Amino acid sequence: MRSLILQICRLGILLTIVCLIRQHHLRISIQGDWPITVSEVKVFLPASHRLTPDASPKAGLWILDQNGNRVGYATRTMPRSRDITGYSGPTDALIVSDADLKVLGVAIRHSYDTPSHVEDVTLDYLFMESWNDKSWQQVAQMNDLKKSEIYGVSGATRTSEALALSISKRLTLSDKSQQHAQSLSIRWQDVALLLIVVGGLAFAFIKKAKFQSYRWLWSIAVFIILGFILGDLLALALFVGWTESGIPWRMTPGLTLLAASALLVPWATRQPVYCQFICPHGHAQRWLMKLLPAHLSLRPDINFKWSLKWIAPTLLLLALLTSFLKLPIDLAGLEPFDAYLIQMAGKASVLVAIVSLVISLFIPMAYCKYGCPTGWLLNFVRRRGEKNKIDTQDVIALLLLLIAIVLYFFYSPIHNWLISP
Repeated sequence: MRSLILQICRLGILLTIVCLIRQHHLRISIQGDWPITVSEVKVFLPASHRLTPDASPKAGLWILDQNGNRVGYATRTMPRSRDITGYSGPTDALIVSDADLKVLGVAIRHSYDTPSHVEDVTLDYLFMESWNDKSWQQVAQMNDLKKSEIYGVSGATRTSEALALSISKRLTLSDKSQQHAQSLSIRWQDVALLLIVVGGLAFAFIKKAKFQSYRWLWSIAVFIILGFILGDLLALALFVGWTESGIPWRMTPGLTLLAASALLVPWATRQPVYCQFICPHGHAQRWLMKLLPAHLSLRPDINFKWSLKWIAPTLLLLALLTSFLKLPIDLAGLEPFDAYLIQMAGKASVLVAIVSLVISLFIPMAYCKYGCPTGWLLNFVRRRGEKNKIDTQDVIALLLLLIAIVLYFFYSPIHNWLISP
């Protein structure tokens, strides 16, 4: 009974932090953050001088010139399209039209998605001009991307497709007679992720020696398919994005299932199914630790090991501060997982990946044991033996919860203090 209560409390701590972050971002969106400015609109309409609200269902802004004449129309996708998310969050886009509501251009204003993905989309000018010269009604009907001949940006497919759908939805919602609901989308990637989850569970719970003898083949397959083909590794940036913006389970059911299994299976059964049987970076470290003879391996002393164990919690604290205060930090760069998508890997992710693998040659599984904030979270909710008792992880989680509470209730004075000259 004590073990069950402790497990429920751990899950409760995590869910409370998630709820605080989620409610904070909802509160910010309702208060109208990042209003459209004249300078943004002038990029598409140099004659822009003033913006006036439109009381019609379109709920945008009329663009006026110096003489007060209407020369265009501006609107943003947020917050009405907030529920459409890319890899890890929604994107706020500016849509500028002429006075006849023919689109002049689209620009990304702000995004909760992975910064490197957003940059790839922004620099793809062919994609960003997909809506130019189309009427308001035409864009509103472009909810089927294939029929509309809108193709995702290579390396940032989820982000670009979500942007396209959010633009269509925003204009559709301006007409009360039209409804636009995001339907369940199942692609081959989702089927592949489902098979990976099933395979991971099989190796976690089927203990027959003959079956386990194929584990080396499984590790190679997962390393290549999940790491280099799909690239849908669980990461801190992903979890923070989902926490802020909601889980896009309709658009990414396979990835949602992978995340759910990684959290719930260890919580219920003690089996770290994702970290031990699925994560490509974990497999890579296991291979590398076998390259050097055992006598060359380093064994950190107690004091040094204690210091190393604070790396992951420190990164979690940084992620918490980044989420609440919108610090200019790319969370994907704190972990090595983006490095597996070679065509879009950020320098920070590549550096973390290389350094962590080199260190794992001398300190077996070093990154998994000491440096992985995502692994820390998954291990925190995991059942840790029948004689569960409060440990260091529980104390750290309570401190993170306390910090989240302070940031939530005292956000305004903290934010004003940080941005004050």
